[in-house]
Amino acid sequence: MFKFYRSLLVLSLAFFVLGGCSKDDRDFALDLYVTVEDGTIAAQNALVHIYAPVDNTTVDYYLYSDEEGKVSISLKNKAVVEIVATKRPYKSCTFAELERGVKTVYLDMTISGDPDSGCRDDQ
Repeated sequence: MFKFYRSLLVLSLAFFVLGGCSKDDRDFALDLYVTVEDGTIAAQNALVHIYAPVDNTTVDYYLYSDEEGKVSISLKNKAVVEIVATKRPYKSCTFAELERGVKTVYLDMTISGDPDSGCRDDQ
């Protein structure tokens, strides 16, 4: 009888350890919300450039925000992307590291030329 309980315990532990491993197959997604006036107004139809700042990449998107100021992308691989949002006279920049699942980023645009916009001279 002792062998039966020991075998049952070993089998249940093996099932628990091996059955608990599952592969996370979610995409790497980004939801970006673009606003102006300290986040109080959604920036509709703002031009958003999302790109990976490396050579030989296919991550290079030009998108327009919707009525809620939202832009979304989904990638199959992990990436660090730079984000530039413009709608005259506003412009702001930021970056995001995409993890599995959906990463939400909020970007409040400031007047172009503002040193607090987060943009470099070459953006």
